[in-house]
Order: sequence, then C-alpha cells, then structure tokens
Amino acid sequence: MSELARRYALALYSVCPDEQTLEQTAHVLMDDTTLWQTLCSPAIQGQEKARVLARLPVLDGHGLLLNFYRLLAEKGRMTLLPEILEAFNEEVLRQKGMARCRLSCVRAPDAAELDKLRRALCRLHHKQDVIFEIRTDPSLLGGFTLEIEGVRYDKSVRGALSGLGRQLEERRMA
Repeated sequence: MSELARRYALALYSVCPDEQTLEQTAHVLMDDTTLWQTLCSPAIQGQEKARVLARLPVLDGHGLLLNFYRLLAEKGRMTLLPEILEAFNEEVLRQKGMARCRLSCVRAPDAAELDKLRRALCRLHHKQDVIFEIRTDPSLLGGFTLEIEGVRYDKSVRGALSGLGRQLEERRMA
C-alpha cells in the first residue's frame, strides 16, 4: 500500500471514522464498471467527475464522503480508493488494539493451533486480538509464513532451504 493512500486514509479516519458508510459508498463506486472507469479516466476533467459524484443517490446525506471522493476525482487519484479502503480498515483495527495477519501455510491450521499463534502474536505485537487471513500455499513445503504490521515471519521449509542455500553460497565466496 502506498504512503499516499495511507495518508488519505488517516486523514479521512480523523474526520469520519464511519467504516461501514465508507465501505458501502466505495463499493457502489467501484462495483459499477462504467462509473468506476469514468471516475478513474484521465481523459475526463475533475470537475465533470465531481458533478457525476454529486448526482449519485448513495452519497446523499454523506457530505463529508462526497467531498472526499470529489477531492480524489479532482486530483486524479480515484484509483487509490482500494488502497485507501485497506489502509482505513487497518487504522480501524489499530484503534481497537487489533491487527490483521496474513498467514500462508501448506494446510489450514486447526482451531487450537490458530489460538496458540494468536496468543503469541498478541503478546509479541502488544495487541488485544489478531484477525487472520489464511491462504494455503503448497510451495512452502511445510511450516508457514505470516505478515503482521509490516513484519514478516518465515517458518517454512522453503524459507529454511533458501537460508541454507545462502549460507552455503556465502561460505563458498569467502
């Protein structure tokens, strides 16, 4: 996620922490292919995009979000909206003392393993809870990798073999 998207998300969160309304309105914009292409097109002037946004019923009564979307459209940054949503959701979790963890493993862990991992990550990262996004990846050969708050842990067989290969290469070069 880009630093610019993160800054937009933090600014939006500081004035409008309503994650549900943001999700709803953003998905209306992104799910309509024609509308989304229009809003993202560099060939269409920002003022025209702002007029299109002002006519959308989903934004009625949501003046702050309408202004936010207008700003993105006028600055030619509407394509950042998916990243902004992700950063906004991360900030919501952070404010609740939570974090998102992307876990890749050969097989999905059972509830007891997941709970043990959750407790360890909460302790290490000083969080109240961790939300897992689990993905299976047979190329890991065994073990797992996980990413949480910009930190990557690699406890996979593939990672261990890569590390061993690097060590052997370093010894050979010495």
